[in-house]
Amino acid sequence: MTVLSRLLDTLKSSADFNRNDAISPSVILWTDGESCWESVAKQIAEARDGFFALDPSHSTAWGGTAAWIRYQLDRFDAQEETPVVYLPGVARHQFRGVAAFPDEARHLYALQFVGQFFTQANSKDWTPLAFLTSSHGGLGLDVARDAATQEALQSQLAEVLRTPVASLQRGRLQAGDFHDLAVSDPVQSVLQWMSDPAATATWTSEQQAAFRSILTGEFGVDPAKDGVLVAAEKLVAGSGKWEQVWTRFQEAPDAYRGVVRALEGVQPEDLFSNTNLRIPAVNKNLEDDLRTNLRELQNLHGAEARDKIKILAEIHATRAESPWAKTGEARLAVAVLHLRKMVAAMDRGLGGKTCDELAASYLQDGWVVDAEARRAYAAVTRSEDADAVAQVLRNVYFNWLEDAALQLQELAASYPLKCTERADEMLAEPGTVVLFVDGLRADVARELAGHLEATHFEIEEVVRWVPLPTVTATAKPGWKPLVSSLTGDDPGETFEPRLAKSGAPCRTREFRELLAEHGWTWIEPTTTGDPSTAGWAEIGSLDKQGHSLGAKLVHHIASEVRAILERIDSLLDAGWSKVRLVTDHGWLWMPGGLNKVELPKHLTATRWARCARPASQTRHSLPQVPWFWANEHPIVLPGGIGAFRDKTEYAHGGLTLQEALTVSLLLTPVKVVRPVSIRGIRWAGLRMFVELSGEDHSVTADLRSKAADAASSFLSEEQKRKIAKDGSIALLVEDDSYQGSAAVLVLLKDGQVLAKKNITIGEE
Repeated sequence: MTVLSRLLDTLKSSADFNRNDAISPSVILWTDGESCWESVAKQIAEARDGFFALDPSHSTAWGGTAAWIRYQLDRFDAQEETPVVYLPGVARHQFRGVAAFPDEARHLYALQFVGQFFTQANSKDWTPLAFLTSSHGGLGLDVARDAATQEALQSQLAEVLRTPVASLQRGRLQAGDFHDLAVSDPVQSVLQWMSDPAATATWTSEQQAAFRSILTGEFGVDPAKDGVLVAAEKLVAGSGKWEQVWTRFQEAPDAYRGVVRALEGVQPEDLFSNTNLRIPAVNKNLEDDLRTNLRELQNLHGAEARDKIKILAEIHATRAESPWAKTGEARLAVAVLHLRKMVAAMDRGLGGKTCDELAASYLQDGWVVDAEARRAYAAVTRSEDADAVAQVLRNVYFNWLEDAALQLQELAASYPLKCTERADEMLAEPGTVVLFVDGLRADVARELAGHLEATHFEIEEVVRWVPLPTVTATAKPGWKPLVSSLTGDDPGETFEPRLAKSGAPCRTREFRELLAEHGWTWIEPTTTGDPSTAGWAEIGSLDKQGHSLGAKLVHHIASEVRAILERIDSLLDAGWSKVRLVTDHGWLWMPGGLNKVELPKHLTATRWARCARPASQTRHSLPQVPWFWANEHPIVLPGGIGAFRDKTEYAHGGLTLQEALTVSLLLTPVKVVRPVSIRGIRWAGLRMFVELSGEDHSVTADLRSKAADAASSFLSEEQKRKIAKDGSIALLVEDDSYQGSAAVLVLLKDGQVLAKKNITIGEE
């Protein structure tokens, strides 16, 4: 019940009378000599029919002149409610004689003879303070009597009337308690004011008054005299309530951009201030210092450079968690933390005596190097920051990539997937949809798996080497049973196999026809297909964007991952039982470009960035591997992580872990069993029928006096029940002496209480 409800109840009770010696009053006169209630007259009128206020200045639906009130009283049907005449500025004692009665209310003077006054027991006018504190007709609350509290009560009277009485019954009420009613979240109000002082003009007068009082009293800032800059200085200095403001600001600085602007006006004044991260200028200076330090890393190499990265990350770690990181003003601080993770993974080493051992090592730690390198570059957007991070990557990451590439290329003779006879098998399975993602590199696949692990999936990871060269035309159809329908007579300019039947190159149309021949149904991008078949769908533009954007591809990977996740959800929602993510190849990525390797064009039949087909009788000293589709055709590689084209930042086609080692994911949704809960019970004598919800029927039920004490059971062992498959359960209390006893119905699994409900035996 609100304060207003209690006030109206008291107002109504003032019309009570002794029917044996009096007649029913025709009106209730509410005198208010100090006009304490005038500010809330409209609020009261909207809550009670038959409320008329004296307002000589103008007429409303509930207020007007004395003559207007008499007219309304004559028209009012008082059978259910006794009408109330509220008289602001007119005190109870003024009704003692006509001479002292206000002229503007003279038409109402005679109402005292047919009405009843709404006053305190001592016949004084009700004031808000009196109503809240009085134990005779009031609320009996403990309210401080100081001037500040009375002023706060008066200014927040509208909010007080809306407040439940129970929430005010918490000890002595003071000024701050009443102001808090209008400003329910003072910290947020301070941030809103600091962000846009003009916006407070839309607040109600009660809210504005409360805010001024709270800001001055609790935060030490006068909004009129001090302004936002003084508040910003206090926010920087911290302590007291300002710590709460800073904590809230840190959570969502973008929501309070005006606060950021205010803080930008605060200048460091001493040595301490020069290190205070709450000042944007301090963060900017540190960001500039970090940029310089990262550029200087080009003068360091190997372990020395990696150690310097760790030191810089330690220095700037706090800024990476600051609000400036969220507003994009500490991007280098975020980037250097990714660089630290990158070098930490490098330190764990990479090696193996076989291709598969090297793959296992890479999938243990090496993929983290690739992932954190691209995340570091993706963390920055300004060109000067991107240049600084790129210099670090070219100094540290480049050498790691080169070493890893040379390790694998030394094992090229034993590469696991040299020819079609060694192709992996992937059969069409009804209910399973293959989701092909062009260029799903291993580290991105691992990132996808990380997102999926948070959901209800069984994830089977399949490591696969891809056909060489690592380009789509060669690798995409390179698995059984499709290889049986293809031949490799001539790599041509695009390294495409050909259809064995017709000799036509295997391009998009031919590939889809092969899928159909071997049991797959093609699913258009905007549809979800028929889950009773074996499906093939495609999504993603990682490879396409890589070729067009180069190093800037990394800024789009997160959105690509989201699109893939959404596509997985849509396919599963359509009824597919499994989704198999597959790809054709990975890619190399290096801001600033891979090293240029010279291979004159006249020596090649076709030349891509990372692979080429030599012209007949060509002599060269570069590495080469056999073409997957016909080993008699050699493919020339640039070696290491070089490229045949200058300024190549993104490429594939060669032999590196990043290009040739892929991770496929088989996703199987795991049915989530909803836990059982007690919805309701019904008694028939001493037999209790329990209504349950949930799907886990491997639990038992018991009736006890103490929920966790098995020895306190009211049931015999024979009467304890497992939940039936249909989710129903019935329990019988055999001893009728327990009728009416308090008990606890518990649901148990492995001896642990999953749910409980207090009941009375035999009673609903």
